[in-house]
Amino acid sequence: MIVIRPVSSSSDHSKFVAFPYKLNQNNQDWIPPLFLSQSGILNPKKNPFWQRNHHCFFLAMQNGVCVGRIAAIIPEEHNRFFDSRDGFFGFLEAVNDSGVFHQLFEAAEQFLKEEKCNRIIGPLNPTIHHELGVIVDGFDQPSYYMLPQNPAYYGSHFARHGYMKLRDFYSYKMKVNGFQQIPEILRWKPNVNITIRHPRMNDFENELKIFFDIYNDAFLDHWGFFPISWNDFYYLAKDLKLILDPELVLIAEVLGQPAGFLLALPNLNELLAKIKNGRLFPFGFYTLLFKRKTIKTLRVITVAVKKKYQPLGIGSILYPALARKAFEKGFTEAELSWVVEDNTAMKKIALRVGAKCNKTYRLYTGAL
Repeated sequence: MIVIRPVSSSSDHSKFVAFPYKLNQNNQDWIPPLFLSQSGILNPKKNPFWQRNHHCFFLAMQNGVCVGRIAAIIPEEHNRFFDSRDGFFGFLEAVNDSGVFHQLFEAAEQFLKEEKCNRIIGPLNPTIHHELGVIVDGFDQPSYYMLPQNPAYYGSHFARHGYMKLRDFYSYKMKVNGFQQIPEILRWKPNVNITIRHPRMNDFENELKIFFDIYNDAFLDHWGFFPISWNDFYYLAKDLKLILDPELVLIAEVLGQPAGFLLALPNLNELLAKIKNGRLFPFGFYTLLFKRKTIKTLRVITVAVKKKYQPLGIGSILYPALARKAFEKGFTEAELSWVVEDNTAMKKIALRVGAKCNKTYRLYTGAL
């Protein structure tokens, strides 16, 4: 018998955090995320998101053994912005058993219906500003840092439960030197004074306010986007600060005013693949500290430009600037992710510079 129960104790919470590592312990293709980071993301006392958004974590138990987990989430900022009553599900992990998936979905749906939601969307871990979707294509390609991982069987269980595709998001893999071709593709000639600089890490909080302002302005018209709160943005950035290379982060200024930024990260998954339990101690810390310079791939997480500056084609300056710095540091390949399926301009650029779509991530939805 499968029993679904809400997480109600520290022991249950520990099971919830640890389950993916147990589920995938014999999966050679799975790259364990840092356990400390995952524990913090899921900790309501540390992550401010959980303090503002009603939620419930569920475990699936069978014969006293955990066989699955799911989170049901009421995304308050999302619902206010879109004047909707959506519910999210996320952090889904389960064994290949249709009964386990079905009962986990049922538990999340029941919680959301009791909160007067009329639609369920997911997986979102926990929102569009974080990890999203399940892989439905590209299982033969290794995963990049801070992107979802799941076995191929997930998609069939979503369909079996009646969930439908909501949106697809793509990742594109390319040679770093491909970025140099973007200005030619856009045929853009600069006619204003645009300067590029790296963030000042000794003034982290003030620099972060610049990123926050640009980010919330740049994507307002993008599908599914709603402004992120300062507390959530700060929490995300604080986690990233420990691993980012400031020379791979670029800020564009127009006449001295911040106009846009590019955020790229070394693909730490190259190293995390060697830390099988996701824990820094006793040997993981050594791997991360002393092997970072061996990383050859990077992930471009986002390029954000304020709306009033978007006609200037600032991206055609940021991408080549990243390429030059990445070459200097020994990077050879990059991944652009995510690109939403209706972003035809970015998809065309990616293909023109020789990028290959290497993974598809899908968001699903269902009526409640």
